[in-house]
Amino acid sequence: MAWPELSIEDFPPRRDDEPSSLRQDIIDELSDHFACALNRELLKNPNEKIARQRVLNQFGDPIKIARQLWLEAMKEKIMSQRILTGVSVVMAVCGFIVVGLVWSMMKESQAFNSRMIAQMEEFADRPVPEVRTDSATGEMNQVSFQLFQGKAGGKPAVGFEGKLTKIGDNTDSFTLTEKSNAEGKLDFGKLPWGGYSLNVTAPWGEAYHKSLTVLPGRNYSQSIVCPDVAPVEVPVRFEVQWPEELNSDDWLLLCDFRPRSIDRGASALSRNIGTELWTRPYPNPMDGTWDYPMACLINRENQVFRCPLDQNRRFKQIDHAELEARQSVNMIEGDTYLLPVMYLLNKRDLDELTQLEYQSGGQVSYMVLNQNRNSLSMIIPAHLNLESAGGGFGGSSNVDKTTLIVTNRKIAALNAAAEGDDSAPRYASGIQFANLLKFTAAKGQDNVWKIKLPELSQLKITKEAQQAWGQGSGGGLNFPQGSPGGGQGFF
Repeated sequence: MAWPELSIEDFPPRRDDEPSSLRQDIIDELSDHFACALNRELLKNPNEKIARQRVLNQFGDPIKIARQLWLEAMKEKIMSQRILTGVSVVMAVCGFIVVGLVWSMMKESQAFNSRMIAQMEEFADRPVPEVRTDSATGEMNQVSFQLFQGKAGGKPAVGFEGKLTKIGDNTDSFTLTEKSNAEGKLDFGKLPWGGYSLNVTAPWGEAYHKSLTVLPGRNYSQSIVCPDVAPVEVPVRFEVQWPEELNSDDWLLLCDFRPRSIDRGASALSRNIGTELWTRPYPNPMDGTWDYPMACLINRENQVFRCPLDQNRRFKQIDHAELEARQSVNMIEGDTYLLPVMYLLNKRDLDELTQLEYQSGGQVSYMVLNQNRNSLSMIIPAHLNLESAGGGFGGSSNVDKTTLIVTNRKIAALNAAAEGDDSAPRYASGIQFANLLKFTAAKGQDNVWKIKLPELSQLKITKEAQQAWGQGSGGGLNFPQGSPGGGQGFF
């Protein structure tokens, strides 16, 4: 009988994925190994029993070895089957969990819908409260204004138009328009609380503006002092203190009062009535109304000439023989006439007055000293005077001092005398005052506008100003003739 004695039944139960010859192959191979080992031992010791025992001691139980070889041959398939079984179990568990969550969410949704339906039925059964429109609700508030003429408590201001605009988004904003009645009352009725903008306009066009806030649950009322009549023309005289070196009838002072915006957009055509500021915008130049002197020429005898302007409010050529001398000139009532720039001219300069601010389509600039004469800067009058300059380069925040500009005929003559002498002083085209000159034209008052001109020696450029200019401009001083956008002046 073959040794060792192995049979197919000594292996674990047969599997469906097991190769059909696996067990027999293991038996044949193992039997061959044991037979070879037994033959080697018999050569050493002819006793067969002892030889078999030595082989068993060396290799171990053949049945266990056969089972181990079978397990190693089937291990990969067994592990794959176990992993697949585990994954299937996990997926089945997850499926049960998902089904449980869905079922739980459905139950919660049903409960929430039930509660919502119950609340809606409860709300539907509640009685509708009565809507109150009085101010006690905090939603609607009485808004009105009492208008007086001339002073607080004066006669009622009748026929003034008021526009009240609710400040908010497109859905919240609205505008109401009312006229003051015989008692001078502007009544806008009951309005929601919030921010508003009020504009009150007199029958002749003067306007008053303010912003206000209506608080919840509180009515709003205010008294406003209005002008009793439209602004009228009042006489204005000039008193100019001239420097001694200009003791000649050939010299004229051009004062430029052309309109420009000042604080909060108010123009020179504004006046205080009580504590309220009323303004009237300047008319369109093409309109032709309110024809008053926007620019005046004054001689050494303080006679005044109206300086005519073109339809764009720009200077134009003037024939001195056609000017009419007056002791005073009529100006529209106003609390703030600004004088940002003046020009010291010779009569011969009048026929070239169009070049005062513009040359060849460009804007003329002038080099001027500051009031302390320690710094130079370039001034562009076209940016300082016209109302269209707005709040940019020549806006109200930019002009805080009056500037006197001297005709280049005079400056050129003074500088020509210093030609060839490097130590001789040079002259700037102008000098700034310490502040911005402002004047008032009021009814029933002696409107005398006083102006003191500096001595021409003040226009000498100091070494300090020359050094500051060189450092600030990146170069030294030069004295070119007037040119658009740069240079020293005109003529």
